Amino acid sequence: MKQFFIKGLVEFSFGKPFILLGFLVTCIFLTVLIDFLESRFQNYGFFISESLLFSSYWWIFLPLWYGQLSLVEVSKTKVRFALIVLIPIIIHLFAFPGLVWLISSVFYPHTFEFGQTFQFGLTQHFFKVFLLYTVPIVLYSFFKARLNNFQSLHKSKINGQNEFLTSLTIKEGNKQLHIPTKEVLYFSANTPYVNVYYQGSKFLYSQTLKFLSEKLDNRYFVRIHKSEIVNLTHVQSYKSRQNGDYDVMMDEGTVLRISRNFAKDFKAKLELLTQDKL
Repeated sequence: MKQFFIKGLVEFSFGKPFILLGFLVTCIFLTVLIDFLESRFQNYGFFISESLLFSSYWWIFLPLWYGQLSLVEVSKTKVRFALIVLIPIIIHLFAFPGLVWLISSVFYPHTFEFGQTFQFGLTQHFFKVFLLYTVPIVLYSFFKARLNNFQSLHKSKINGQNEFLTSLTIKEGNKQLHIPTKEVLYFSANTPYVNVYYQGSKFLYSQTLKFLSEKLDNRYFVRIHKSEIVNLTHVQSYKSRQNGDYDVMMDEGTVLRISRNFAKDFKAKLELLTQDKL
């Protein structure tokens, strides 16, 4: 039930162009209505042509939203994700006064200056622009990651596949890498995804740490922190910090912290693995 709810939410909210278009048409209508009511309450003239012109602020969202959604699918790092959020905000702030200037200079008797409209958009609309380019894309990424998790788990149950993950398929540009899990040093959370540390490189895997903790072989993979899972076969040593936490050194030299909440499980599984080797 939870899987279908999330799937429906993602597809309903972001996969239907007419929904976004309907939202924008509603916003334009409300903008014109508010302008009309203000003109009546404050006793100044109402010009629907000017009200529609300045409601072009809403028109710009549609292409930029779809640009965001197409790019977020290939965003691999937090920096790229931040740029996908930031760049449409900047474009929108400059496109709005540019569009008003262009349309008014061609079709209106009075041309609205770029600078004056830019200042108006910045003071009146900045927070709307900021929220509407951040909240939807963050929610989309969050629910998309959860949907991927549910689909993977559901597929495994249907196929009767209860085996542990033996390899990961990771997109790297136009290529797909197949990484054996036994050769991964450790995983770290990079919400809503996971960083995979393998052969001296870091890759982004489009699942969550919770998903991996359920699908990896728990004889070899153990959580050492709420945001990290290590491969015990690549652990070289560990030592106490004298406060309940530990430092663990991986065989390529990386030092990670073991939280006291996970230390007991880590030591027990490492000892068991060492005994099996003997």
